[in-house]
Amino acid sequence: MSRITFLDNTTGGENNFWRYLFTIILTWGSAIIFEIILLLAVMVYFISQGFDTSYFLEIILNNPLVTIAILGVTYVISLIFLYIGVRFIHQRKFITLINTDFQFSWRKLIKGGVIWIVLLTIGTILTLLFDPSSLKITFNASAFSILLIVSLLVFPIQASFEELFFRGYLMQGFGLLSKKPWIPLLITSVIFALLHYFNAGTTLVSIDMILQAFIVGLMLGIITLGENRLETAMGVHIANNLFVCLIANNPTGFTENLPSIFTYTALPDPLIDSLGISLYALVLLVIIFWGRKEDVYRIFRQE
Repeated sequence: MSRITFLDNTTGGENNFWRYLFTIILTWGSAIIFEIILLLAVMVYFISQGFDTSYFLEIILNNPLVTIAILGVTYVISLIFLYIGVRFIHQRKFITLINTDFQFSWRKLIKGGVIWIVLLTIGTILTLLFDPSSLKITFNASAFSILLIVSLLVFPIQASFEELFFRGYLMQGFGLLSKKPWIPLLITSVIFALLHYFNAGTTLVSIDMILQAFIVGLMLGIITLGENRLETAMGVHIANNLFVCLIANNPTGFTENLPSIFTYTALPDPLIDSLGISLYALVLLVIIFWGRKEDVYRIFRQE
């Protein structure tokens, strides 16, 4: 059975444990430090202009558009340091996180994004037809135009970085520990899911987001391993985040009060939401691997 060569991309570099630990700390730590410095600098400026701390918290930290903008800046920092870690600490080409032929496929990125947008759009239309009370219109033209610009600038970077880090860097790294591809797939999906705990404000919402993120992580990992490349998964992830913020937003965490076209009004239901995202994931995998089911089977059969 053919190997999943995407996981073999690590063989061209240095893979000592300390290199992974140092790169991970550098990638995430630099962004956290930069974000703290940025927020402190802005807060000092506001206070120097005569505003109190409560005004800063209300205008800056409770403004979802500002939160998304800050998110974009921090992910740019993380992406830069991930590049430094891979290129100079691991002594590998950065493209090895993306594919095995070293040619970026924009076609696959666009294809993944378009298919996922179509699936989510169909789901939203069906919701409007059969349960219209669960969605309310929150569209505001002037606010939405700002959200659109900010989202188009931020989410391609944010989602691409997460795919490069989780489905690229980490999955390849854990692939060094086991010859069974499903093991790094499972580990990275769990880590990806657990980190989404911090995106919500209540326990119920956190559980809901963790379960959905785990399913999405599995889906994106299967796509990456099945295709031996990352571009389709990147496209799906970018499309997902754009859709959630621009079209149909769940008012949880930093997405609360976003001027999306629609906002869900129903409380999260971890069971129903998990079944729903599982159905989306299954349909997407069937479409992508239509006539190529062996590419998926080898992930779970390969020794």
